[in-house]
Amino acid sequence: MVIDIVNKILLFMFFASSLNVIRNIFFLSRSFYEKERFVLEKQPLLFLAISIAYILMCIANGITI
Repeated sequence: MVIDIVNKILLFMFFASSLNVIRNIFFLSRSFYEKERFVLEKQPLLFLAISIAYILMCIANGITI
């Protein structure tokens, strides 16, 4: 029962991390085509790094406990 709830939370975190990475890729590609500089502040950059690390960890280990 508790394991199921934790697995659902981990799955939600995986989707949220994926959306964060996709969002930043979209902004990066848009700035590339508009010939602008893509700048991230400290906090969004930290969230992006954590999201990428979590996605890579999920690919290596899987999402379940």
